[in-house]
Amino acid sequence: MVGHTNLEDQVDADFADARRRALLRRMRTRQRSDNASDGLLCFDDLGKIPGAPARVYRGMRTVPVWQLGGSVGRCSEFDRDFMPAKASVEERWKRIDLAFHRGEQLPPVSLYKVGSFYFVLDGHHRVSVASYHGAEWVDAEVTEFRARPSKARVRADKQPERGEPNMHQMIPPQLLKDIHEQTVRDAQQAARKRRTGRRSALVWELKRHAGRFRKRLKTLWNVG
Repeated sequence: MVGHTNLEDQVDADFADARRRALLRRMRTRQRSDNASDGLLCFDDLGKIPGAPARVYRGMRTVPVWQLGGSVGRCSEFDRDFMPAKASVEERWKRIDLAFHRGEQLPPVSLYKVGSFYFVLDGHHRVSVASYHGAEWVDAEVTEFRARPSKARVRADKQPERGEPNMHQMIPPQLLKDIHEQTVRDAQQAARKRRTGRRSALVWELKRHAGRFRKRLKTLWNVG
């Protein structure tokens, strides 16, 4: 909270900074020539999938934030980094951010899993605040959507649960392309954050040892 008199000021500054990040990303996206979108992928687009995929409740999981790139019903409210894309999310976002600064325990988010990709069902603001503060993991209740094996395959295999059903074969090609491209970008971004974190930790460690060294020299000087 350096430079702010209280938590309310800090929360105001956090939201303003998060909105600035979303606006800058939108500007960069518009300047690109590959027609990429700066928004979240929409789970509703999976409605184009033929047939009914199986829904399996996976329970509580710890999920990497970089694998969250889709939304169920709120695609336009946050960008692909889950920064707030609309001012209408401000009040709720600030309440979550305030709880974050106070160290309050927040409930797990709810996610839909398709392949190795996650869509946020409940907890968009919690994910947004976590992403803003550089959190790498979130606790979540996960429901997985998997392709139902055909009856012919079940009869042939005799063990329908053997192997991993290929959901990707049922996803529309353009959506699959979007998921792949975003996963690559997010993985690269996560790697950059990890490298930055390691550099920061190294700098902090060097400063700590330098401080000890100066203190020891000062003690020896005074003794002499």
